[in-house]
Amino acid sequence: MMTRGLLFLSTLTLAACSSDKAATGVGTDGGVADGATPTPTATTDATPPPSTDAGTHHIDRSHLKSTGTTGTLDYSDAATWACLPGNDPNECHDDIDATEFLKDNTTQIDKHTILKDPPFDCFYVYPTVALGGGGNMTDFSDISLVLDPLLAQAARFTQLCEVYAPLYRQVSLSFGGGAAADAGAAAGDAGAADAGAAGFPISGDATLAYGDVEAAFNYYMAHYNKGRKFVLMGHSQGTAMLTQLIINKFDKDADLRKQLISALLIGGSIQVPVGKDVGGTFQNIPLCTKPAQTGCVVAYNSFAKDAPPGTNSLFGKPTGAGLMNACTNPSLLAGNSGRYKGSYSPVKFFDAAFKPDLPDTVVPTVSTPITMVRDMFTGACKNENGFSYLEIDTDQTSDDKRPIPPYRTSGAEGIGFGMHIEDYSIEQDDLLDTVSQQAKAVLGGP
Repeated sequence: MMTRGLLFLSTLTLAACSSDKAATGVGTDGGVADGATPTPTATTDATPPPSTDAGTHHIDRSHLKSTGTTGTLDYSDAATWACLPGNDPNECHDDIDATEFLKDNTTQIDKHTILKDPPFDCFYVYPTVALGGGGNMTDFSDISLVLDPLLAQAARFTQLCEVYAPLYRQVSLSFGGGAAADAGAAAGDAGAADAGAAGFPISGDATLAYGDVEAAFNYYMAHYNKGRKFVLMGHSQGTAMLTQLIINKFDKDADLRKQLISALLIGGSIQVPVGKDVGGTFQNIPLCTKPAQTGCVVAYNSFAKDAPPGTNSLFGKPTGAGLMNACTNPSLLAGNSGRYKGSYSPVKFFDAAFKPDLPDTVVPTVSTPITMVRDMFTGACKNENGFSYLEIDTDQTSDDKRPIPPYRTSGAEGIGFGMHIEDYSIEQDDLLDTVSQQAKAVLGGP
């Protein structure tokens, strides 16, 4: 069961999405050219929900049982969005109130407030949730698997922005031996080979997945954006998809870049020339290096201090001569030189693979779906032994009586993925502060 903790871990997909097919924006069986009108995928004979332009929609996804592997998903169908204004349910509006553990180990409830009429949008693409191979994920009649990362990563941003989160036919991870030789060959770089050797090849067509994400973004821009500024948010496979989207669209379009507040491209492989903050992966979009900087990228890969990247690590590596893996520390971007302001941990998991197991601490039973601690963890960007990464450590003061909550997954760390699963959760309040300051710099306000 522990190896299922690699749900987010799609280094192979990161590689596959940089293939020539994806780079052109024209994918086999589903890629779409830049600016092209996507061809909707036929789902079933069932009548889909109406367009979100019509108001509130009670979502039934039974007609998305088998979406096929041609064309792109029909994003005029509200059911193809996990989070969309007017959806009932809007999955980003689930209960994520948190029980905060104070330094004296008493607790208080931190209510999550969804901002009414937020001034900007967040476009979120979730990481890998499809396991076991079998090709691209095509059954969306039940999206429970999507909810673990959605609630742990994107939902809390509803206190700042309107979150749009499309479903997409992502590639799956194949466990137990090479069932995905074609996909591995398509990936075709050292990172893919390393992941394949570790026993985690991808299964499916990455260009189909990318075609869906680009089609969803095109539909968002045409029907929902209405000239608003926005943040791009992704993790792992989701970051790979958004990375390719930025290469295909934003790097080539100065007007589109003016709408971009920032891009959270976390748990991926964003590269820059050594000593520089632009070049490498993107030619016109730099890394964020200071508070309130806009039009820039937040990117890092997390590793625990006592389990740094080693010879089997698949994250944090440079991909070419003269390049380094990007690391931007959210606390510094938030203007916070101390410990992380708020770190969150779900109590229940739709898939137990996400559940951390280190340290082996007994956390008291709480009534909320989330627990939270402030000022317990620190982070620092490190560039050591050929890796660039965000080092995570605990740093408790002598009067801190709280138990350290479980926050690491030993199975993932043991095969080289570090704290990939926890890339958002430890740093979350600092990420929120970073985005809040960036948005205020663009939009004004207190």
